[in-house]
Amino acid sequence: MKGRSHNPETKAAVIAALLTGQSISSVAKDYNIPEGTVKNWSVKVKQNGGIVEPVQPQKRERIGELIVNYLEALLITLHAQQKVFQDEKWLKQQSASEVAVLHGVLADKGIRLLEALADKEEPHKAPIQTAGDVPEPV
Repeated sequence: MKGRSHNPETKAAVIAALLTGQSISSVAKDYNIPEGTVKNWSVKVKQNGGIVEPVQPQKRERIGELIVNYLEALLITLHAQQKVFQDEKWLKQQSASEVAVLHGVLADKGIRLLEALADKEEPHKAPIQTAGDVPEPV
């Protein structure tokens, strides 16, 4: 018996999460989808050079739009965070670990997704460096 089908928006979000480096189990839990389903999608992505399954051009375009919209919303959120982080009074009231997690997770996901998209389009270019990759000044 075939399981339930998932809408393109959910599938795009799951794939985007996998591309950002999240584990199969955490993505499955976040989206309330069986791990086996997420693993199958992940395997198909790897086997098909980043394409889960051949999709109609309209669906492919829609999934691309969803990823772009996600990245746009993420960048707007990061920009808003930057403004809040500039409030020294507020910043001093926060724990360093909470601020780091809040900002770092979102920034890292966005960078990884952009890197995955860039690798797909321009495989000959060097990967984008994240803050953790950049050596500290001496």
